[in-house]
Amino acid sequence: MSWDALSNRWEILLVALILGAAHVIAPRFRRLIRYPERQQAFGGGLSVAYVFLHLIPSLDASDSVVGPRIYFIALLGFVVFYGLDIMFQPPNHTHPTKYHAYLAVFFVYDGLMVFTLGLQLPPTPILTLVFAISLALDVLDTDLELEDEYGSRFVKSGRWVLLAGVAVGYALSLIRRPHLLEVDILTAALAGFMMFHTFKSQFPVSQNNKFRWFLAGLLTFALLHVLLGAAD
Repeated sequence: MSWDALSNRWEILLVALILGAAHVIAPRFRRLIRYPERQQAFGGGLSVAYVFLHLIPSLDASDSVVGPRIYFIALLGFVVFYGLDIMFQPPNHTHPTKYHAYLAVFFVYDGLMVFTLGLQLPPTPILTLVFAISLALDVLDTDLELEDEYGSRFVKSGRWVLLAGVAVGYALSLIRRPHLLEVDILTAALAGFMMFHTFKSQFPVSQNNKFRWFLAGLLTFALLHVLLGAAD
């Protein structure tokens, strides 16, 4: 194994350990927060920056492999979880399906984030460390949000599921190199979810349950986009 490959493996392990540690310390981290509103705003800034500076550029890079359909996959991810969130608003907000769906998504998200690091590691170990800390702060913010919504249930079991996602992602990175096509499709679907999750948690969201009208507008624009694009 070359020195570069060995160095990459150590850097991926470093990121995985930092992300895993964020899941472990999240409940205790809450007690250290003196200004929760500032922490939430800071975490929100990280999340929004992550969407615009990492997720969207990653979709642009995927365009060369999957083609323009990559954006429809991301849109589908957004719509599916918007619909899920609407479906399980009060009095159905405690339904186990929503909890399990969120756990499944963040499990895949954590695993994919670590699994694909070999394709997108920063150029220097110092930048990798900064990248890992930024991701860890976002993980902490997400864990605290899930703890607020699901309480001790998430603390006792949910966060360990997400920690397992980090471990699985790292184990897969040791076994084989990720295939670009599968990574692009999963990344696009998760990008749609992360955009919804970020915007929902950081900005006011209408609670009037007019999802059908939202979906009608979305499909209208998508149809016009396809028809007008085909006409070109």
